[in-house]
Amino acid sequence: MRRKPETPEEYLKYYPRICSHIICESLGYATPTKAALILKDAKEGKENWCEWIYSCYGKDPMPAVRNAIRGRHSHEGYMAEYQMAYAIVRRAIDDGQEPMFASWF
Repeated sequence: MRRKPETPEEYLKYYPRICSHIICESLGYATPTKAALILKDAKEGKENWCEWIYSCYGKDPMPAVRNAIRGRHSHEGYMAEYQMAYAIVRRAIDDGQEPMFASWF
């Protein structure tokens, strides 16, 4: 049995697909690390002060994570392309490179 992830980096490695879907749900606002932090805060029942979560969900990351998972089959097209988000997450995991700002830039 593997231990539970504790850091954003561990969340990114343990849940790369969910983090990718969070990026899609955010329309590219979230970077891989930000997506991992959103997932971590949702799992731990904590507030998240990311501008997207704060503005759209009142600091509660859980609805964003739920929407990302529920909408996972529709993440395609402009700024919501799952394959692109997953490639960005894989690059962040593999060599630590990720966009400084929004994921699609």
